[in-house]
Amino acid sequence: MGKDTGFIEIEKQAVPRRAVAERVQDFREYDAPFEIPDLRKQAARCMDCGIPFCHTDCPLGNMIPDWNDLVYRGHWREALDMLHSTNNFPEFTGRICPAPCEESCVLNAYYTLDETERGQKKNSVTIEQIEKHIAERGWAEGWIVPHSPTKLTGRSVAVIGSGPAGLAAAQQLRRVGHEVTVFEKDDRPGGLLAYGIPDFKLEKRHVERRTEQLRAEGVVFHTNCEVGHDLSVAELREQFDAILLATGAQFARKLTTEGRDLEGVHDAMNYLPQRNRMVAGADIPEADRIKAQGRTAAILGGGFTAADCLGNLNRQGVNPRIHQFEIVNMQPRPTPVHEEADPDCRANILTERLLGDEQGRVQALQAVRVEWKPIAGRMTMERIPGSEFTIKVDLVLLAMGFIGPVLEGLLHDLGVQISVRGQNELCSPAEMIEQLREREAMYAVHAGKDFMTSEPGVFVAGDAKRGASLVVWAIWEGREAARCIDEYLMGATKLPTTPQAEALA
Repeated sequence: MGKDTGFIEIEKQAVPRRAVAERVQDFREYDAPFEIPDLRKQAARCMDCGIPFCHTDCPLGNMIPDWNDLVYRGHWREALDMLHSTNNFPEFTGRICPAPCEESCVLNAYYTLDETERGQKKNSVTIEQIEKHIAERGWAEGWIVPHSPTKLTGRSVAVIGSGPAGLAAAQQLRRVGHEVTVFEKDDRPGGLLAYGIPDFKLEKRHVERRTEQLRAEGVVFHTNCEVGHDLSVAELREQFDAILLATGAQFARKLTTEGRDLEGVHDAMNYLPQRNRMVAGADIPEADRIKAQGRTAAILGGGFTAADCLGNLNRQGVNPRIHQFEIVNMQPRPTPVHEEADPDCRANILTERLLGDEQGRVQALQAVRVEWKPIAGRMTMERIPGSEFTIKVDLVLLAMGFIGPVLEGLLHDLGVQISVRGQNELCSPAEMIEQLREREAMYAVHAGKDFMTSEPGVFVAGDAKRGASLVVWAIWEGREAARCIDEYLMGATKLPTTPQAEALA
């Protein structure tokens, strides 16, 4: 695939990015486009490896070497068709997927001479950028158009949630002829694509044009509709032949230290949606705004959500030194937003207490360094005596991860069984709520290999089923759930599957 000797003759080109001084002044995407000749050169680096690990390690089964070769040869339309055969939304994954395909690229594994650089994508093919540009070429040329079903089945499906899993499932189900209605509790579709991921990573016009494509194909969207509140479960079961739960896993891990309820301490998933709404032009009441300009901020957490908070803070004009603490033995994940400031990023930090002033506003954070040791087969955290420290802060954002889907309302009323990570037993949503009062646990909606829950005709996909994960897994789960729903409704299905993803799961 590609040019036979391309990987020898052509060096990997860094992703073009807008200058830091420019991009922190706005919320447009920080990546700049490749020039087409440069992109074709990068595609030419894809070697004819015996086993394309990039393909086998991609949950979607994207045929990466094949469309790299097509791009190298200038066959963009064919590359787009091949890409769409496995991925409904390549412009999403081409922007926000952490690209495990690049980590497993043979060039990355075997042509990086410095052992310390292994796994850092130093020499891999720029798969993600090529994928994004194939999709953008498709939009620019008018190749991406609605594909309405040629025959209707008379069966109806309700999709609850319009994130990547829900959107992928809705498109697959509609294209085989089912009546598909998507219910979204927010005021526009997209889920975390719209109200979680910042515009500087994924501008919302990309999400909007895909939802418009789905509308043109016949998918119906009901926004500002929370099932279980605005629409009862009984009404839902009566109106639809099948239901897909694609609600995500938005129940956040809680900070239990003293001072959690001080003014100025906010969950990331209160902060990020508000920022996205303001970027979109929404009028947020002054009293409700989470203000950052001129403040000294600390972010607790080291994953993608924490990085999204950091990028927003960079653009809001906080004091230059932003503190970012991760409790585990892993440095906060480096991303382009870390280039925009000089954050105080530290691993193995336990926040022990938040201090407030007389008005109940946070003013300081007390923490201690910890180390992790294997004790009785488990990694156990121990404080390091004498390592305590205090920093002044007046804004704290909690980005410590998510433990499962929201249990109250929809899941409670449906009565689907819940599985708890590390336990073999299942429980009801009500029982899970009681368990969480005693201790924190990771949980998800239980489903079989056919994606059906304990309730007949009710399916689940995405983070609600597998826990908080990547957009590429969400799209795969949506596609697989759609295939299973189609088979459930019709007795057979022609929708495609990706067998290797089951082995990766």
